[in-house]
Amino acid sequence: MKYLTLLSVFISITTLYGQNTPLAFGGGEIEPLDVDHQCVSESERDSIWLDLQLKRTELMEEGKLTLSPSRDVIAFQWPLRQAEGFEWNSYYGISNYVDQDLTDDGLLDYHCDTRTYDGHMGTDIFTWPFPWYMYEESLVEVIAAEEGVIIQKYDGNEDDHCECYGSWNAVYVEHSDGSIAWYGHLKTGSLTDKEIGDPVDQGEFLGVVASSGCSTGPHLHLEVYDHEGNLIDPYSGDCNAMNDSTWWETQPENREPTINTGLTHDAVPEHGCPTINEDPHFQNDFYPGDVLYTAFYFHDAVTGTVGSYKLIDSEGEVWQSWGNTMDVTYNASWWWWSWELPAEGPFGVWTLEADYEGDIIEHPFNYGVYANLNENQDIAVQLYPNPGNGHAVQVAGVEDNTRINVWDVSGKMVLSTTVENHMIDLHGAEKGVYIFEILLETGPMLLRYVVNG
Repeated sequence: MKYLTLLSVFISITTLYGQNTPLAFGGGEIEPLDVDHQCVSESERDSIWLDLQLKRTELMEEGKLTLSPSRDVIAFQWPLRQAEGFEWNSYYGISNYVDQDLTDDGLLDYHCDTRTYDGHMGTDIFTWPFPWYMYEESLVEVIAAEEGVIIQKYDGNEDDHCECYGSWNAVYVEHSDGSIAWYGHLKTGSLTDKEIGDPVDQGEFLGVVASSGCSTGPHLHLEVYDHEGNLIDPYSGDCNAMNDSTWWETQPENREPTINTGLTHDAVPEHGCPTINEDPHFQNDFYPGDVLYTAFYFHDAVTGTVGSYKLIDSEGEVWQSWGNTMDVTYNASWWWWSWELPAEGPFGVWTLEADYEGDIIEHPFNYGVYANLNENQDIAVQLYPNPGNGHAVQVAGVEDNTRINVWDVSGKMVLSTTVENHMIDLHGAEKGVYIFEILLETGPMLLRYVVNG
């Protein structure tokens, strides 16, 4: 397939700032690579078809596959979903539709545009942003767009390709009317435990998005054939000559301007294949002196669409606001700004907020609210309230007479005391960040504590 690469450009969008200006800014679009390979070669496709026909014959003889004499209307739901607990606003973009132009080098998609590549026979839905992070964590799942019977599945092939080679992992589902959906490029070992000949419900798990076979990055290639083996395009449009009506329950819009997510980072995020070292630089904990990188990730950002952004401090006040208007339409894009946080706080849970075309998302992050530095420590110790005024710091999870040393961020010890009645007193401590060194029998534990005033 033609997949995606980062186009290293600075912001080509109109930007308006509020009371502060960023330290730096940048970003770019993600655009298709100049790749001439099909997701499946002609010879591979012929081999797959022969295999599918043999399996279909076997399953019919076993009574596991029957065809309806009256062709049912098949209605697809979206073939991807986020894994449980993965809650970004969106997680994908579309790079290629079915090529409707059968001439050499001619490009035409169902919408009368050229969002395809020559001879492409499916719909390519790529994961975005940080597709390799999603791949490693198995965060985007492939599900059955329509109920049917599994007539074949391929597994065990390499799934981390950044270029075209090898065979893909795939699941093939035949529907009650004899049409067949191909789900390709799946993650090895992730495929459904169901066997060939088993039924699947609409929306049932089939596998995880990856990059097996001829693929330059994680994506799902969805390829669909009618009961006579004719390629169809599930999208209906003025330039779809393959089928008159949509195969979707509710057909998605051709362009769906969407903010996939807004995130905070400790450096400029790096995009690319594993060999090009994708590094998201995720960070949700910031301290005085740190540089905060805020970034927003979009699919189908259309010319003229508007984003409005805010950094809201722990007291609910808008510390910074800015906005932009997209000057170009992108399949996928990302834009970042870096900021120097105010050394005096306020400390607590801050919020990065975005309003993109009325779609509002929020991303909380900590400024001066710190978790246990000893993440592998088995003993649960807590300081609360945190942030607090310092006058009465409750220490939960330790016995009285436990020794505690308190250091400020400059490294100066400001207090050495013991716990009494599960409490210590920091009366007189100035507003700021402190490190509590709690001397346990199992070794010292470090906790961060914030005095708000």
